[in-house]
Amino acid sequence: MINRAILLFLLLQVIISPQPFGTGALIERELYANSPLQAPLMRGSYKDLPKAVSLKQYSPVPGNQGRSGTCAGWATAYACRTMLDGIKYGWDKSNSTDNAYSPSFVYNLIRAQDNCEGGASIVDALNVLKDQGGVKINSFAYDCDRKVEMTDLDSASRHKIVEYRLVASYENKNQTMFVKKSLAERKPVVLVMDIPESFFEAGEFWVPDSSEYETWGNGHAMGIVGYDDSKNGGSFEIINSWGTSWGKDGYTWMRYSDFDFFCLYAFELIDVSIKDPNRPDLSGTILFRESNGKEMKADFNGSYFFMEKAYPSGTLFELFVSNNEPAYLYVFSSDLTGKITKVFPYNDRMVAYLPYSQNDIAIPDEESYNMLDETEGKTYFCFLYSKARLDIDKVLSDIEKLKGGFYEKVRNVLRDEIIDFGTIEFNYEKKISFSSKGSMNKLIPIIIEIEHKNK
Repeated sequence: MINRAILLFLLLQVIISPQPFGTGALIERELYANSPLQAPLMRGSYKDLPKAVSLKQYSPVPGNQGRSGTCAGWATAYACRTMLDGIKYGWDKSNSTDNAYSPSFVYNLIRAQDNCEGGASIVDALNVLKDQGGVKINSFAYDCDRKVEMTDLDSASRHKIVEYRLVASYENKNQTMFVKKSLAERKPVVLVMDIPESFFEAGEFWVPDSSEYETWGNGHAMGIVGYDDSKNGGSFEIINSWGTSWGKDGYTWMRYSDFDFFCLYAFELIDVSIKDPNRPDLSGTILFRESNGKEMKADFNGSYFFMEKAYPSGTLFELFVSNNEPAYLYVFSSDLTGKITKVFPYNDRMVAYLPYSQNDIAIPDEESYNMLDETEGKTYFCFLYSKARLDIDKVLSDIEKLKGGFYEKVRNVLRDEIIDFGTIEFNYEKKISFSSKGSMNKLIPIIIEIEHKNK
């Protein structure tokens, strides 16, 4: 009887004993329902990715959150926000560690309780980095009791990220491919994962037990610093916040297949790169192609483009756009009625910023066509390539309110921001391409007029 009592006591101790490390990523679905989305790139954008990529050298020495629920701050600010600066400025690990961002500044702004016991939403943490910025850990130490002051917010405002985007979700397929693309484009990724028990004891490589492929309800956030197709059939390398005694020096490798199973959400962090004086400020291409494969060629009158021939109403066509430098892209159309229709981004959640070295997009997608409507006359498309985020809904509303021709209305609303066309190199032999360098202004409007008539 005594032995049974002792055994029961020991069993209860095991069951109720606290986890050796803290976690804290809230994973309720509604918290992520309005996450900013990436624009879907064409399939070819994901071909020929490098076999291995590592951003590890730009990461700080892994920190230790203890048993608190502060992983949201550690993963977003300390790990991934620091890596953004490390990549931008070419830091080594020592410099990244010395200049790491504070997890407490972010966490203390978004926590639900006045302590570090409760978790936090990764979206809330990323919104802090985007809207308010970050503070270095050497001026805002890891401290659950410290309040965020106005001086901290003033300091943080100089370190905002440009955007963040959801690149992987348990609801979607091909999570691995999207995350590899982000890393190949030198964009750190923050991971929200449902971790099983074996993860607490991971070594250099984490391989879950065969019995662990189920839902655990144990959300934890970390950073992804690289991938290697040759490790265990393909794996991601993860930076954790459980100190350097965990895993291998605070990192572990996770197989792609396990990532696909246990990953709940993954977000890409985006910052502006240091300007290369040898590169254009804005550059891109636009291609209209009929459903029969024939390119719809355009001519240029010095102000806007117009199709060389008229097309029947109901004509099906494909529309492909790309940017060769990071830029915000907005596309809208109009006709002789003056009504404005937003074409891209497709919805309010989609981020207009295209941050990669080249972004190829099919509008609306590679399986669908656009169609000229039955309103005989002229249809206009406008492609706004911008260095800065625009209040596009206000821009479109202002254009729609004006009277006059489409070109004049666009120019009148945006006149203070448009780059001098004399600084832009155009080529329109097949597709429309453009490139501009050295302008103080920030926006290029490419307007294309299509004349169409009833069949």
